[in-house]
Amino acid sequence: MTDQRDPWFDQQWAIAFCLYLLILVVITVAAYLRILPTQLDAIPAYDTLGHFFLLGIASYLSHLALRGRTFFIGRYSLPLGPTLIGAIVIVDETLQGLSPYRTVSMTDVAASFSGILLFYRLARAQTILKH
Repeated sequence: MTDQRDPWFDQQWAIAFCLYLLILVVITVAAYLRILPTQLDAIPAYDTLGHFFLLGIASYLSHLALRGRTFFIGRYSLPLGPTLIGAIVIVDETLQGLSPYRTVSMTDVAASFSGILLFYRLARAQTILKH
């Protein structure tokens, strides 16, 4: 039986994650429409840094929003939120390959997954220290 006081997600973190996800959607659409501010070009490696931090933060928020939920593939336990963010990265990079305005970059993929992993570890450490 499910305890009504302990839903499968944390409401405050879920709201933060949903708002953040909306920001990511806006940034992604702006990139596909080529309407990102041109001033970003002045920042060295802004695209790679953006992948690292934007998707890392999404990983952090999703893990906390889902209360650290995991699922199993065989005998391996994987964090649900960060894994879903990783799946989104793969879909987005695949779509970039189909877009005439975007390019697939393994550097961006590596930065995305590095951010996902690091920020997942931070969220996990936060939940361990809390309990």
